Order: sequence, then structure tokens, then C-alpha cells
Amino acid sequence: MVQARGSVSRHSPFAVFRHRLFLWIWVGSLLSNVGNWMEAVGQSWLVQQQTASPLMVELLAASEFVPHALLLIAAGAMADRYDRRKLLLVGQIFMMIFGALLAVLTHLGHATPWVVIGIAFAEGASWAAVMPAWQALVPALVPRDELPSAIALNSAQFNTARLAGPMLAGALLTAASAAVVFDINAVSFVGIVAVLALLRLPAKAAAGPRVQSGVGGALKWTLHEPGPRRLIIGLAAFALLTAPVQGLLPTLSDQVLEVGAHGYGALLSCLGAGAILGALTLARLPRSYPRHHLIPLSMLAFSLCALIYASSHSAILSGAALAVGGVFWVWALAASSTAMQLLVPEHLRGRAMSVAALATTGPLPLGHLLGGALANWFGVRIGVIAPCFALACFSAWSAFAREPAIDAMKLPPPLPRGFRAALWEALTAASHRAQEVEPGMPKGSGEPIEE
Repeated sequence: MVQARGSVSRHSPFAVFRHRLFLWIWVGSLLSNVGNWMEAVGQSWLVQQQTASPLMVELLAASEFVPHALLLIAAGAMADRYDRRKLLLVGQIFMMIFGALLAVLTHLGHATPWVVIGIAFAEGASWAAVMPAWQALVPALVPRDELPSAIALNSAQFNTARLAGPMLAGALLTAASAAVVFDINAVSFVGIVAVLALLRLPAKAAAGPRVQSGVGGALKWTLHEPGPRRLIIGLAAFALLTAPVQGLLPTLSDQVLEVGAHGYGALLSCLGAGAILGALTLARLPRSYPRHHLIPLSMLAFSLCALIYASSHSAILSGAALAVGGVFWVWALAASSTAMQLLVPEHLRGRAMSVAALATTGPLPLGHLLGGALANWFGVRIGVIAPCFALACFSAWSAFAREPAIDAMKLPPPLPRGFRAALWEALTAASHRAQEVEPGMPKGSGEPIEE
């Protein structure tokens, strides 16, 4: 692996950029994701303006993620058997074709709500087919001890796009049209397609070991091991109950806050801005702070921010709540991904990460339909508030009923104590600190560092 010599310290979260392959793929993905977020905003606003129906807007959001529930497990097996670079290249080309098709149909005036939903479904299928290959690719591009920084920077890249894309889309929807937004999305794929076509990855990154077993081994491992099992349950609950926060944002912006397309883009960018801050600060949290504390507390904090956002009558307060919530959103998801990457055996990596990806995206269609139905029956605010209140309850339980195996720890049973002491322990992890699982150490062998 070629490493650039520079002034960036190895202790800096940006030191991982010295790995040239990781850097080029990171840049190409950033450009593509800006286009993807612009398209997502354009699609949602187009359907909102054509139908004024929260249920149709949520159906659009759900359509993109239905293929994830159908394809991710099989895609994980493909990521363990075939060249991951080629899988990613084919997936990106198909997404570029569907994006260009949507742009052409919009220019011709044929982008009806059901046409937009159909193309969103096709794009979702293209991405679902290669998502495990992407997740399995990253650990092979950087050393193990830099994996948390790489995951955090990937999250920062995605959320930088979440910040820039909606702002650009909102401005273009106001000044031009949805067709122009879709044009830019189609062009944005050129960079990542060129990178994947021209770069040659190491053998370890290109494909995993040739395995004979199917996904059963990965499913059995994920559901049998207490750490991965709790991560999967947490990710699924988080995905299900947070889906309406973003899915109903176009309707909330249009009908409740009345801020228009530009305001919708700005509110979505607030979430992206907070997520960028979360990605950058995550790498600076003490490495000894256990993830089995960080994950449920971050989910709880996000749910509280989402409740403020949905209850507010002020666009400024709603934007501030989304920005703060974005920090905890990234902390919860990135910490879960890092914990899973550190626990999974190498021979199961693609398939096990596809199970995690399924838990992250598979419940989204149900969450969007739940939010849309609640909004249709009881109003758009209830469509967000009710699921987020349920998430707050789940997260509070998870924070007290913690699972040390997420950090490969084996802790003695807790001593009986009062509520205040239990709350302090949940927040500070004062009695123990996490220890990274080193290569070659069996699962569960990472002991806590006693204070």
C-alpha cells in the first residue's frame, strides 16, 4: 500500500488518508453521494408537490429500501466470492443509468409519482446488490488499528454529501427545476466509476476467501453471539423508528413549517452538518470508552432531539435540533459498524456485514410506511413523534440492560445499587474501560481495564 509522506500525524483522524487507494475511493464516493442526496431531495419534493400526500412521500422513501430487504443477504455472499471492485463498478454504472433515465423523463414531463417511485426502487436494488462489497472493502484498504478512523471518515464523507447535496438541490429547485437536479446527479457518478475502473486493488481488498458455505453460517454466528445479536437488534430498532424523521421532512417543511423547497433542503442539511461534526468528533472520543455504553446513549440522545424537532413550530429550532441530533445519529451508527467490524471473523466478513446492513436498511420501508400511515391518520407531527418516543423507551432500556459482548468483554454481574448509581455508571462506564480486540485474540477475550 502506498503511503504519502506528509505532516499529518498518525494520531490525527485524517492520517488514514495517507493510504492512496482509500483516499481516491473516498473522494469519488463523496462526489457521487452529493449527487445522490440532490436526487433524493428532488424526488421527494417532486412527489410532495404533485400529490401533497405524506403517505406517497413515505412510499417513495420506502421504495428505495425494499430491495435491501430482498437482496442484501445474497449480496453478502457475492461479496465473499467475487471481485468486490467489479461488483461495485457494475452497481455504480447501473445507478448512473437509472439516474440519467429519471433526468430525461423529467425533462420530457413524464416523471409522474409512480415513475419516480419505480426508478427509486431500481436504484435501491442496484445499491443493495453491492452494499456488502463496499462494507467488506474498507477494512482491507487500511490497517486494523486505523479502521475506526476510516469508518468515521467514511461517515463524514457521506454526511458532507448530506450537507451539500440538499442545500444545492433546494437552491436549484427554487431557481431552476427538478430536471436540472437530476442532470447533476447523473454526472456525479463519473468520478467513482472512473476510480473503480482504473484503480487496481490489493488481492485482499478485491475479494474475500473462496468459501463453500452460504449465508447460514453468517446468520448463525450473528444471532448466536451476544455482541453481534445486540448490535443487530439495536440497528433494526433504530432504523425502524427513525425512518419518519427524514421521510416526513418534505411534508413537515411544506405543510407545517411552510419553508418551501429551499427550507426543506436547509433542514436536511442541518442534519448533515451535525452528522459531519459527529463523524469528526467520534474519532476523538476516548478509545477506552465502551461502545456498549456509547451506542444506546447516542440513540437515546438522538430520539430526544427528534422529539424537539417534530414538536417545534420554529424552523430555526427544528434545524438546531436536527443538527444536534445528527451528531448522535453518526455516533450510534458508526460505533455499531466499528464494533461489528472488529468482532466479525474474516471468512464471514462479507456475509456478516450484509446481515448488519440488512438490519440497518431492511426495516426502513416498514418505518416509512408506519410514519406515513400515522401522518395520514393523526397528522404529520404524530407520524414523527410516536416512533421517536418508542425509540427513546427502547434506548433507555438498552442503556441500563447493556451488553458488554459488544466490546468483547466479560464482566461480572453488577452489584445491587440505587437508580442514581446505575445512571452514573451508564453515562460514565466508571467501573471499566473498553479494550480493542487484537488480531488473533478469540472473541470474548478482551477484558475490561479496571479503574
